[in-house]
Amino acid sequence: MKILLVNSPHDVDEGKKNSNFSLFPHMGIVQLATRLNQEFGDKIEIGLIDGGISTKGEIIEKIEAFKPDLVGISVLTPTYEEGLKIAQAAKTMGAKVVLGDDHAIFFPEKIIRNRPYVDFIIANDVAEQPLVELVNSLYYKRPLDSVCSLVYRDKDTIKTNPSKKYLLKTLNTVPDLNLISDKLSIYSQKYYEAHGQLHGKKINVVTINNARGCENGVVRCSYCSIADLTINTGDPRRFWETIGHYHAEHGINLFFEVYDSFTSSPVYIDQLLQTMPKNIRTLIDSGDIEFMIYARALGLLKRDNVQKFKRLGVKRVNIGLDSGDTKMLEAQRKNKTTNQTNLMALKALKMADMSVHGSFILGALGETRTSVENTVAHIIDCMEKVDFSSVEVSRLYPLPNSPIWDILVNAEHPQFYKDKSEIDQVLSEMGITIDEAHWASIRQKYCDLDLFNFQDLMNDWYENFTHVEQSYVLEKIAHLDKIIQAAKIRTGKNVG
Repeated sequence: MKILLVNSPHDVDEGKKNSNFSLFPHMGIVQLATRLNQEFGDKIEIGLIDGGISTKGEIIEKIEAFKPDLVGISVLTPTYEEGLKIAQAAKTMGAKVVLGDDHAIFFPEKIIRNRPYVDFIIANDVAEQPLVELVNSLYYKRPLDSVCSLVYRDKDTIKTNPSKKYLLKTLNTVPDLNLISDKLSIYSQKYYEAHGQLHGKKINVVTINNARGCENGVVRCSYCSIADLTINTGDPRRFWETIGHYHAEHGINLFFEVYDSFTSSPVYIDQLLQTMPKNIRTLIDSGDIEFMIYARALGLLKRDNVQKFKRLGVKRVNIGLDSGDTKMLEAQRKNKTTNQTNLMALKALKMADMSVHGSFILGALGETRTSVENTVAHIIDCMEKVDFSSVEVSRLYPLPNSPIWDILVNAEHPQFYKDKSEIDQVLSEMGITIDEAHWASIRQKYCDLDLFNFQDLMNDWYENFTHVEQSYVLEKIAHLDKIIQAAKIRTGKNVG
């Protein structure tokens, strides 16, 4: 059985400059391939292709050449449209198609209903075991009803199999980098071109994911669309074994732990420090191994976390600063974060000799021209006091599975608010009034869709749920980008 695993690309090459999409390997598909090889051995042949460094055309050419029986595609909301085009091409060539990752988890039944060329959805944030079960059923021609978290067609019926939570302590296969050894240098070169000045040496990069979740839990940030924010930490000893192996066998010296966010688990942080092997300690102290992490401002100010991260070898921190206006931070559900706590966290990182990637968002619920100007002033002030490696200023974009998606599309059946009356109260507090019939028409426009027009969504959001025009926000972002670039700091964009 031939299986091709694909990380879907952004819709345009320019999108590959967003954030870290093309600077690090997509380790999720490598992990899945590793687990399948362990389970099935020579019964299967696996191919991998990453849309972070390959175009849609190259991926389709790979499908034509490889002739897979099954194509698995990882899709996020910004990459979903291209993923569908790849799925359609694969189906035309005779392959079965399974989708996974966040966007597929958000809309599994709708995708199966709307996209006849998609055969299966794995609606689980940890897809290892479900994918093994699916391949087992297809290989041995067994019924699909026992495949965990699978959504699929059975004649004219859409079936959704029960899902379960998989703990990383017991299920977290270490990705085999030999599967992408011929591509590792591509990512490292792209990373070095973007951020090599921060390190002063040759950098070989991978992501690592031994923990997931966020301390915000159910009270997630207004724009956050991560499928599952439950804290789920892996074995700290296994973490260090992986670090040591990747460094010794592949020369990896920068590890991006994509745990969002690393400040979520004080016990886990302490366990990592307690279990760190002496040889890893030596490599960190000599600068031969470095780490990059996500963190939250409030978390950085607690429990001596900055100094603990320094002992762990953290050299780069990605931090969502979001706004320079306290009311907007409250609107973004940042949980008692203020512009002053953001600045305190940045100063603490500077004192610890850590470079900072800071991201800001314009266009939160109730955003005003005054709050935008406050954020512009705050960014300029921060740049004068703190050394940034990069600053990203983006429009807010309503993503599925986020609190603002509840406001825009799911107000009648919200996931992250108690009910519509709570949303009404939040809107009132932010000075937002919207005609109920018009609001209902917006909800109706999107309620049955699995694929969205980005510009339509942003138009509806800005026109109805902020006090600023998109054109004004874009003007301010362009103004800030010039200031940031003049300071020789790298800029970037998120989804918007």
